[in-house]
Amino acid sequence: MPKVKAKRQSVSLDMTAMCDVAFLLLTFFMLTAKFRPEEAVTITPPSSISEKPLNSKEGLLMVSVSPEGGVYLATDDQMAREFMLERMANRYGIAVTAEMKKNFMSSEIVGYPLGAMRQILSMKPSEAKDKGLTKGIPIDSTNNELSYWVGYAKLSNPELKVAIKGDQNANYKVFADIVATLQAQNINIFQLVTGPENKPK
Repeated sequence: MPKVKAKRQSVSLDMTAMCDVAFLLLTFFMLTAKFRPEEAVTITPPSSISEKPLNSKEGLLMVSVSPEGGVYLATDDQMAREFMLERMANRYGIAVTAEMKKNFMSSEIVGYPLGAMRQILSMKPSEAKDKGLTKGIPIDSTNNELSYWVGYAKLSNPELKVAIKGDQNANYKVFADIVATLQAQNINIFQLVTGPENKPK
């Protein structure tokens, strides 16, 4: 007598819990992700085989150099940014309104001489950039405003790490002036940002 085969039943999985977990993870990553900070100019750094990442747990102070030699300053420390604005405005006798402060804090980049601060901060950062008003911070020997910006940033947060990101076609003299400015502020340890390059075999 032949055996009676049990009828096969299709297996069904309830994916509701899996969908919930997926959407929770997606929401978490979207809310905690940090957007890439804006750049004043497009910079192509020189290549290097170094694989050491930028250490910015305590905050990062980035000095950027454009291909034309313009110098820009950026930091991710909001308290240091506010402190820099207050001190620089007081130093040069600039009355900062609430709107000017809001425009300054909404952009991570400083890239203009102090003489143009009132005009630039009275407009949105994107508008100032479109009008070509952010041409860089003066660093010449007679008017080295970068020294004051860096000094006030480090005064606000002495733990700030300093990095220099320069375009590969920028003039070497600008780099030398930046290094001299940092050394004048007793900042002798800083990182150079480079592009990735494969190690030689």
